Amino acid sequence: MSIFKSIKFELLILAFITLSIFASFKLDLFFYSYFINLNEWVNGVFLKEFFSEITKLGSSSWYFSITIIGFVIFYLNNKLQIIKTKSAKNLSNFFVSSFVSILTVGIITQIIKHLVGRPRPNHTDFEDVFNFKYFTLESNFHSFPSGHSSTIFIVCFILVSVFPKLRYFFYILASVVAFSRVVVGAHFFTDILAGAILALILFKILNKVIENKYNKYKFSNLIPEENSEIFYYILIFIF
Repeated sequence: MSIFKSIKFELLILAFITLSIFASFKLDLFFYSYFINLNEWVNGVFLKEFFSEITKLGSSSWYFSITIIGFVIFYLNNKLQIIKTKSAKNLSNFFVSSFVSILTVGIITQIIKHLVGRPRPNHTDFEDVFNFKYFTLESNFHSFPSGHSSTIFIVCFILVSVFPKLRYFFYILASVVAFSRVVVGAHFFTDILAGAILALILFKILNKVIENKYNKYKFSNLIPEENSEIFYYILIFIF
């Protein structure tokens, strides 16, 4: 099966979402209006605080740090044989694959942000919501797609590949983190949808490329058994 066939449905959805931001603002306006006065709700302040904290999990710096530290630790362990374990090679491969995936998603997301130039909610003129600045370097016009959303979802897809039994937990966590971007007013709803779909498309493409050329780095080949060393090592790094 070609790469295109495996992602054609996701590409159609991404194309539809992208076109929709130039045609209609109703969906985004609904969510924006709903959460803009969150502080006035009963317990709204605490809810805003919760989302303001959990949104930090969408920052790519967390995952770049984890993957780099993880690779260095297990690469050195492989060389020096500090802790003798059969899983060490798989673990170093896992962190390499994760780093490449997160980096790729980050680069593509930034390219699209610069091309589209959609204003963020706090810089949107609601009398002219389609006032885009194409090919811009201004971060205030880098709303589409959401970088936090694409980051947390690529991390989610990686972890689901390695820990399939925990998939619902990771899907829910990724959705909450992505949705927090809307609640805190950093992005519109279509921004986070596009980020999630983009992450899925790139995850499938990277998986296909890795499977064809670098099979030892494929996430599905690194699935650990429960109670195995690799299972616990990766879980510790996650937490």
